[in-house]
Amino acid sequence: MKGRIHLHDPDRPDEALEVDVIAHDEAVLSVGVPNTYVSFDLTRYDASAPYRGVLGGRSFVFTPPAPRRRSPAQPREAPTGAVAKKRTLQKI
Repeated sequence: MKGRIHLHDPDRPDEALEVDVIAHDEAVLSVGVPNTYVSFDLTRYDASAPYRGVLGGRSFVFTPPAPRRRSPAQPREAPTGAVAKKRTLQKI
């Protein structure tokens, strides 16, 4: 997670706060408000819970997007006309 994100205020659903991500891990999300010196942390106690924090009497929530799942790797096919090379094990 990097770049700018929107924090939602449960009390003011139409007034999201746009912030820059400074750092994050599983428990703490550090953000900064653009064009100011204001920064603050949001925390969570469970990897499936949203981050929550308070700034100036307002509470904010951020739910990170679910991690993308990679599709299972497909076996690679040999190019057309290629002959498979036979491998032999060597004794040492």
